Amino acid sequence: MTLEPTPTREARFTRLHEEHFEAVRRYVWRRDPALAEDVVAETFLVAWRRLDDVPAAARPWLIGVARNVRLNARRSAQRQRAVATRLADPAAAIAADEPDREAGVVSSALASLAARDREVLLLSVWDELDRAAIAEVLGCTRTNVSLRLHRARRRFAAALAAAGSSTAVSSSLLPGGADA
Repeated sequence: MTLEPTPTREARFTRLHEEHFEAVRRYVWRRDPALAEDVVAETFLVAWRRLDDVPAAARPWLIGVARNVRLNARRSAQRQRAVATRLADPAAAIAADEPDREAGVVSSALASLAARDREVLLLSVWDELDRAAIAEVLGCTRTNVSLRLHRARRRFAAALAAAGSSTAVSSSLLPGGADA
C-alpha cells in the first residue's frame, strides 16, 4: 500500500475531509471538547493512511476511528496522571522501586549458586516442571532430582539470607515437600 499522494488519492481524501470533517468534529466535541482538535486531526491522519480501507459509507467508519482515538487519548491521560501522582508521593516511588531491588537480590542469589543448583531450581520454578519432568530433562532419577532440589533450595535460602533479603519470591523457591 502506497501513501504517495496521487491526484485521485488526494482528491478522494479532500472530498472525504470536506464531507465528514464537521460531523467528526461535532461527535468528538460533544463528548470531550478538550480533546476535539487533536482527536479530529488524528482521525483524519488514520483516514489518510488507511484511505483504501475507508468504505463508501465513510461517516460511521470515521466516527468509529474518532471514538478509538478519543478513548486512547483518555487512557493515556489517565496513565500520565497516575505517574504524576506516584512521582509526587516519594513513599509511593520508593514502593514502586521495591520489586526492582528484590529482583536484584534474587538474581544475585541465583548467580551465586552453582550451575547445577540454579538449573534444577529454575526448571522447578520458572518452567513449573514436577520432579518426574525434571528427571527426564536432566536424565536422572526422580530421587536424584528430589535430593538436588532440596540441596539447591537450602543453598538458595542461605544466599538470600546472606544478602539480607526479606523477599516473598524466595518463599516460592524454597518450599520443599514431595510433589509429583
